[in-house]
Amino acid sequence: MKKIILTITSICLFTCIISAQDKINRPLPPIEVKTTEGNSINFKNIDNNNMPIVINFWATWCKPCKKELNNIAEVYEDWQEETGVKIIAISIDDTRSTSK
Repeated sequence: MKKIILTITSICLFTCIISAQDKINRPLPPIEVKTTEGNSINFKNIDNNNMPIVINFWATWCKPCKKELNNIAEVYEDWQEETGVKIIAISIDDTRSTSK
């Protein structure tokens, strides 16, 4: 089962990378997300001066998601220095798990 999940994840990641490279320097879609304080943020207002932006969707109950974020945190300063990347992590948890 782990091999299947890893294979599917790898295919999705590869597809996202290919898709993202086709859309270099295109604006983010006008999607609104809410902050934990209830404010709205629109993706079209996010800018990184033509530098890469990584949008990471995660959940508190998802162990691989938390591991991924911890791994990203370990190398983020190097990535930031080398590429100027901006990382935006968006939790898909609902109000029941906000306290986590």
